[in-house]
Amino acid sequence: MEKTYKISGRLIDKNKKPLDNLKVKALRSFFLRDDELGYNLTDTCGAFEIIYSADYPDSSPNNIKLEISIENELITTISSNNNIEGDGLEFKSIIIDVNIGIEGRITDEHGDPVPGLLVAAEDVDLEKMELHSLNLIGSKIKSFIKEEGILDNSIGFIKDQYNLLFPFGDNFLGNAVTDENGYYRIIYPPEKYKKIANKDPNIQIIVKDKLGIFELRRTAVYENVKDVIKQIDKIIINRAEIEGWFVTLKSQFKSRLTENNDFEILIDNQKALQKIANVIEEAESYIYLTQFEFDSDFIPQFSSLDKEKFKDEDTLAYKLLRAQNKDVAVKIIINENAIIPDNYRELRNYFKGSKVEVRNFPAKGPYAMHAKVLVADGKKAFIIGSPFSQSYWDTDKHLINDHRRLNKGPLHDVSIYLEGNVIHHIEEFFIELWNYLSDQCLNGECKISNDIHFKKLETIPNSQGHEVKSSKTSSNNNSSLKMENQTIQIVRSITPGTINKGERGILEAYRKAITNARDFIYLENQYFTNKYIIGALKEALENNPDLQLIMLLNEVPDVPTYRSWQNYGLEFIGLDLQRNVLEHPQIGAYTKWSCKFEDENKIKNCYIHSKVAIVDDIWATIGTANLDGSSLSCAEEFGNHEISANHLNMEMNALFFDFEQKNGTIENFRKHLWSEHLEIDMSDLKRPKEGWLNSWNKIARDNLKKLENGKFTLNGGILPYGEKLKLKGLYKI
Repeated sequence: MEKTYKISGRLIDKNKKPLDNLKVKALRSFFLRDDELGYNLTDTCGAFEIIYSADYPDSSPNNIKLEISIENELITTISSNNNIEGDGLEFKSIIIDVNIGIEGRITDEHGDPVPGLLVAAEDVDLEKMELHSLNLIGSKIKSFIKEEGILDNSIGFIKDQYNLLFPFGDNFLGNAVTDENGYYRIIYPPEKYKKIANKDPNIQIIVKDKLGIFELRRTAVYENVKDVIKQIDKIIINRAEIEGWFVTLKSQFKSRLTENNDFEILIDNQKALQKIANVIEEAESYIYLTQFEFDSDFIPQFSSLDKEKFKDEDTLAYKLLRAQNKDVAVKIIINENAIIPDNYRELRNYFKGSKVEVRNFPAKGPYAMHAKVLVADGKKAFIIGSPFSQSYWDTDKHLINDHRRLNKGPLHDVSIYLEGNVIHHIEEFFIELWNYLSDQCLNGECKISNDIHFKKLETIPNSQGHEVKSSKTSSNNNSSLKMENQTIQIVRSITPGTINKGERGILEAYRKAITNARDFIYLENQYFTNKYIIGALKEALENNPDLQLIMLLNEVPDVPTYRSWQNYGLEFIGLDLQRNVLEHPQIGAYTKWSCKFEDENKIKNCYIHSKVAIVDDIWATIGTANLDGSSLSCAEEFGNHEISANHLNMEMNALFFDFEQKNGTIENFRKHLWSEHLEIDMSDLKRPKEGWLNSWNKIARDNLKKLENGKFTLNGGILPYGEKLKLKGLYKI
């Protein structure tokens, strides 16, 4: 005869607090065998109840044993030698006295809950942490290159770096997502922290953004935790840091955001350099310039194709000398690098004996002064795409052979010219850096007084969402890239330990744009290796099947190790580079090419040097920051995070927006840019129902088919990423 039995009880900690969501499994011990009777999870009161059926009376179980576990990892075993009397056995209160979890809450600055954030718990090795700190203090560049493998581009090393995006290492205890009330609870078996050393855990909490990629906060370490469920102190994060489109630098205020600005987008360097030369010639008071590279014989303007006809008077350096002869103060900061070649000494020698002041920014690792900006008279400014080197000069025709760029390969870039309140923040960067170098090298002498230049700007109040608007509708039209009365935000990357402790504002800008993207993300960049950007794109695409990603990249970047990083990143987000990349339903990756067919069949890659991103036609950025570690986070492509933590370029980007008013500022920019790349008139082209990806794929397929048929009339030169090796056997590249 079969009879129903019940085993019940309650799990609590030593403070009599109930423990929920723990697995309790009942077994009957019979000689050397354990027969499972059933299992259940404890409820919010810590109670459990296991019902099972057995033959009566012969199978009435004796010697009942309970196994309490988390994630199938055993916490403890409780035995009872009592026979079941009647219909069941009650274990009453079972006390767990070992740490099995943490819990806490995340709120904003007003005490309101923040839902949807990923929270991870780690068991920290304090001795290893201290050892890393000591090693960092004494590290040298030579040992860094030799011991850390600065040129390590092995797939194993790259995979290890990407694995750090996700909290599943040996010290990982568990993770959770904050609920609608901002609460989180992470439960884990003691084996997670006892498997290496039989000790109580040292717990650190890491809070990541809603994509689960970018770290927002890292708590202090809670040492030797003995509480069964450790209560973590409330974590407060400013709402504006988490949500919206604007960069806040971990504060509740929008950083370096100004209104009433005019700007002109300068596509390709012929236009940009013409404008720069004109501004230098018109300068009346001062010119401030930061550059990555500046050749003293660089010529910015041409009236013919023949560079040999030009003289020293035509160089940009000479134009600066001429400006200084008109009592214009000219100050230059240029990169000097222990690893990357530079021409600081050449430029300093050129200006020797003049009043032009040249200072070096000394970089001692795989990072650089990469922010290329120019300010004139506090009224005009540029964020410049390219170094002042002849091989970067090019027109929008991107001819294969052009003496004006020393017959180097074609190159595409984008710069921006600005006027208005935004000048304050561009000039601020130069003055901060100039004065920092005065402190470092000149005992604080020869500084620039902030009072001379800076005027007080009205603070734009912070708010959630995207309420900041242009004060007037732009006077632009589809034949011009000049915009008026615009809101612009300046964002920067700052090398830690220089003008401040370090800034990663450009990375924050990309984080928010990717998180908020709904329709499309367009990336046009020299490099695509930053693991945080790539991880965020992967999560955003998986979370939104309607989102499309369009990328214009270099198949062979000019940093030798970057090709492996880039290809791994493309595969990481879902592209199969061994097959036709045009088959992906959400992602398109493309390269740009120039053709020559008058005397021989020749095709040459047009190098993408621009740093442009556009999201949903409502957010865009132009600047100097590549999508690599050195520009955005730290140079992890050249070593592990601990060694590379302070290896961050000086960078500057401008962000501009088109939210409620929808005056077409960003859409107009995109249409100009894509009209060059796709060689079609986009002025009246509306978004296709299926999105923009198919438009790019069609042009790329048509161009590929033309080449296969021996035709050299490519629309804009766009081809699918990964075609270079296939073309090499057909044409001269």
